[in-house]
Amino acid sequence: MSLHSLRCKEFGVAMTENRMSVTRELTGEGLEIRGRLPPGLCGTLYRNGPNPRVPDGDAHWFLGEGMVHAVTLGPGGASYRNRWVVPAGQVRLLGKANTNIIRHGGRMMALEEAHAPVMFDPSSPGATGPMPTAWHVGMAPFTAHPKHDPRTGELVFFGYAADGPWSNVIRCGTLAPSGRLTWETRIRAPFCSMIHDMAVTPDHVLLPVLALVGRADRTDRSGFGFAWQPELGGRLALLRRGGDGREVRWFDAPPGYAFHIVNAWEEGGRLFLDLLVYDEPPLFPRGDGGHGSCGSVRPQRWSVPLDGRGEARVAGLPDVTGEFPRIDERFAGSRHTRFYLASRAPGRAGGFHAITRMDAESGQGDQFDFGTDASVSEPVFVPRAPDAARDEGWLLAVAWRPDWRTSRLAVFDAGHIADGPVASVILPQRVPDGFHGNFIPDAHPGRGIA
Repeated sequence: MSLHSLRCKEFGVAMTENRMSVTRELTGEGLEIRGRLPPGLCGTLYRNGPNPRVPDGDAHWFLGEGMVHAVTLGPGGASYRNRWVVPAGQVRLLGKANTNIIRHGGRMMALEEAHAPVMFDPSSPGATGPMPTAWHVGMAPFTAHPKHDPRTGELVFFGYAADGPWSNVIRCGTLAPSGRLTWETRIRAPFCSMIHDMAVTPDHVLLPVLALVGRADRTDRSGFGFAWQPELGGRLALLRRGGDGREVRWFDAPPGYAFHIVNAWEEGGRLFLDLLVYDEPPLFPRGDGGHGSCGSVRPQRWSVPLDGRGEARVAGLPDVTGEFPRIDERFAGSRHTRFYLASRAPGRAGGFHAITRMDAESGQGDQFDFGTDASVSEPVFVPRAPDAARDEGWLLAVAWRPDWRTSRLAVFDAGHIADGPVASVILPQRVPDGFHGNFIPDAHPGRGIA
């Protein structure tokens, strides 16, 4: 049974309600603001996600062309604009670029793991094309979850299927703050794994090569060929940053699958990573062609010995059902306490309709529930000031409810989420459920919104 024939609705995630695409590119100025925007919150939230140009209620959520929604905040108020990332005639060349959008080396990069980054000018109707040749990124796959090192300004990345579709080769590398490629190496994995995220510390990279396996012989017109094969066993690849891929250290992975890693750090001779683990990946079939599960997701803490002697260990974390985790990324690569995620209130079914802050040490949580029928995006942490204390700042998340008839940008005090948004920006249209994004501060906040 192919992935396409399973149809997304059989997983309970059909392209209905807030997963249906929007068809218009809009620009809206002087938006209504309920509450009061924090005066120092000046910049733009960019959020990327799939938005098929031709709506299809049976289409898989992952397959739509990327659309970026941008909300700019400043002394002059709030504005909104949305644009497809890749012009219709260039999708075959550039990919769909539908998963994340970041800034590095002074350029905006739209990302989707099966293709190279796309250079995106948010003020223009679409992409300006591949990244500059001086960056030496090439056209090989590049993760949608590169990690910014707050100490060095470097961007650490990987790409699976680096030697062509379904190959078992993974490339890892680093881009300097200027964008120049300063390190690249390759690893040969036991199979082609869909590796969505990575763990990075100041000295190491860890790649979860889990048993969501790609094979050419099971692709279909959807272009997907991945299925869950737990009998193969997952592996964890530990590599020194700047090192040779031939020196990789392999560990047997704990059971389960993870799309997203919260953070990683080193302590006591081990590398630790917090991540969100499923018994099996949702949205994908099993290796025998059977239907996959939409089982619950739970936070866990995995660790491996840095010297390669010993096994991976698993520890539980406070129970919360959620996805799209974020931290105060000024401290990425060091041990965190708090993390933030889109979540589901206890005892509730359905999708993610709440925002939660979790304390990984005490188990205490702070949550705001938008309502059972709501749909909430990844929360993005914005520090109150560049030198603010850790976790002192704001959370920005896009939320939608059927009775609103449109979406809102909700701004929370990250220390008091249960109090509800301090401000909500009423957007001029619905923003479909998407994936990832980032807040880019305004270098000149006194000039107002742009």
